[in-house]
Amino acid sequence: MNYSMGNMKIQQIFYKNTLRNFCYLIRFDDGAIYCIDPFGGGEVLSALKGHTLQAILNTHDHCDHWSGNEVLIREYDCDVMAHNEAKVPGKTKSLGHGDIVHQAGEWQLEAVFAPGHTMSHLCFLMKKSGAPYALFTGDCFFNAGVGNCHNGGSAPVLYQTISELFSKWPDELLIYPGHEYLKRNLQFTIHCEPDNAKAGEFLNRIQGQNLDEIFYINTMHTEREFNTFLRLNNSTIKKTLNLESADPEKVFLTLREWRNKW
Repeated sequence: MNYSMGNMKIQQIFYKNTLRNFCYLIRFDDGAIYCIDPFGGGEVLSALKGHTLQAILNTHDHCDHWSGNEVLIREYDCDVMAHNEAKVPGKTKSLGHGDIVHQAGEWQLEAVFAPGHTMSHLCFLMKKSGAPYALFTGDCFFNAGVGNCHNGGSAPVLYQTISELFSKWPDELLIYPGHEYLKRNLQFTIHCEPDNAKAGEFLNRIQGQNLDEIFYINTMHTEREFNTFLRLNNSTIKKTLNLESADPEKVFLTLREWRNKW
């Protein structure tokens, strides 16, 4: 799926694997093209149609986010960028919080340190004329959910990332997640917050849709309406968890543990 923002274009590639990965191609008007999290290289080669790839950007070092690196490096001899501590094959450049990946005209792409899912996780923030415009979240944050912390992560650290970073993003920010988990995450919202009308409406809307073909790019405003992990002070959620007097971190950690088993 292609999303055009005037002189900058985002192409979303969906892999029909069991993990339901997304990969993204970002095309700047100066000709530079970046690939975020290639699960497979062949699909990216087809999408590029002969154009040159400037670099691969890996949000973190789980293999489903870099397994296409080798094919693309062999074809394009391109840079591979990731966090300094991320064990990513072929990495040529380390990125830290605030590092500028590319700038062309009014568009600027920069790295955002967002640990928790792993301790070396990056998101990539697209700015338009200096203002946050779109966020490529890897496995830190999904439509209606957040990532797990099973393989090298920390739930308390993820809480800090979500509470300190995501609480500050503007409502209009577009979210481009690393996986398609929308339906299951909405079902979890209803499980925890059965009176959430927005979640119910969205879930009803997608019930008959083919979610291998139709994808949603939510805004932070939409996420704040039904992403359980952004609604830690909601009285219904706290009652469901039997945590009426708990602080937000306790609610978050309990929700994450529930989601692990749900």
